[in-house]
Order: sequence, then structure tokens, then C-alpha cells
Amino acid sequence: VPPSVPLLRVRRIPATDGAADEVPLVDVGQSWNTTRNARFDGRPGYRAGVELQMTPGERGCAMSHVRCWREIAAARRPMLVMEDDAVPTGSFSRRLRSKLPEALKLGADVLYLGHIPGAPWREKKKPGLYEAEYLWTTVAYILWPSGAAKLLELLPVDEPVDNFMAWQISQRTLFALAIVPEIVKQELPWDLASDVPHSDDVVLDNSKSGLR
Repeated sequence: VPPSVPLLRVRRIPATDGAADEVPLVDVGQSWNTTRNARFDGRPGYRAGVELQMTPGERGCAMSHVRCWREIAAARRPMLVMEDDAVPTGSFSRRLRSKLPEALKLGADVLYLGHIPGAPWREKKKPGLYEAEYLWTTVAYILWPSGAAKLLELLPVDEPVDNFMAWQISQRTLFALAIVPEIVKQELPWDLASDVPHSDDVVLDNSKSGLR
């Protein structure tokens, strides 16, 4: 993209309120199992095989992303999905202009601009551009129509949306690249002051208290 051309056109999309708005079960489920995520989550006490109810915040967050995926698929052009606590770094524009054409040439379905790696990088594709295996957070990513179509085919979202996307990446259903180091950060650490409570916190809490 030439420097004289605006990099992005920004539009705010109101999020789905999982406690007040309709979230169809064909789009987002109500329960999930920790088995997939446990392969990558190494926090003490985290374990597989736990059945959990998704919180209203998790369901609303997932539905907000599904709505974006549908818009991307219908528009047939890539879009940047950025959550409301996203904070671009000072190098955001420069590095995005550099890495976006490279990701396009490599055939990415999704390019993560912010991320928490849950596994080692699969491969360094270019300087500052890595193939991912499992990434947490959906704070900022560019999704191509190819990726949107794949995700929509896999509905309903049957776990928190970042885990859902990460699992498809781990299974090579979704080809994901990430800019490293990240060019978008969350305003606060993912486990602080979030308005999307994490349903699997109970797994860790129960472990600490000795419950099973």
C-alpha cells in the first residue's frame, strides 16, 4: 500500500450483549469442554475433560466476531477486526504496511496483530512474520474471505472464540500468520478488568481449593 493511501477505514460495530441480545445456538453454543484448550494451557491445575457453561460475555463476544466474519465473507475483501480494548503500538502503520503484502502472498487466512502464543511458532516465514500453531486473544486480526468462509462452515462456536479460532489453526484448517513482535496490545492484561468473564477460571479455582 503506497504511504499516500490511507491504510484503514474505521467503522465501529456495536458488540453483541450476551446477557441481553439474542445469540442463536446455531452460531454460538452454550457449553464447552476444556479438552482441546488443555493441550496448550499449561497453567497449574488446568485440566482436560471439564464441561463448562459459557458466560454471557463469552457468548456475546463470540457472536460479535461471527457477525464480523459474515460481513467479511459477504464483502469478499479482508478486514481488520479490532476489539474495543485494542491499543496499537507506535510502529503499527509502518509494520502493517510492510507485513500485510507478505501475508497476502503467503496465502494467509488470518493475520494476528496481537496475540498470546500457546505453542511455539511453527515456522518463521519472513522477518517478523511467523506461522502460528495456537494463539490466544482476538484483540486484533486481519481476516481474509477465505478464512471467514472456513470459520462460518465450522459454526457453532463451541468454546470461547479465541480458543475456537486457535483450535482450527492447530488442526491446519485455518492458515494463520502473526506479526512478531505484536503491533496491537490489550489495554490491560487479558485477566484484569475484563468485561468478558472467563468460564474456565473455575477450573483453576477448584484446583486451588482441592475440589475435583
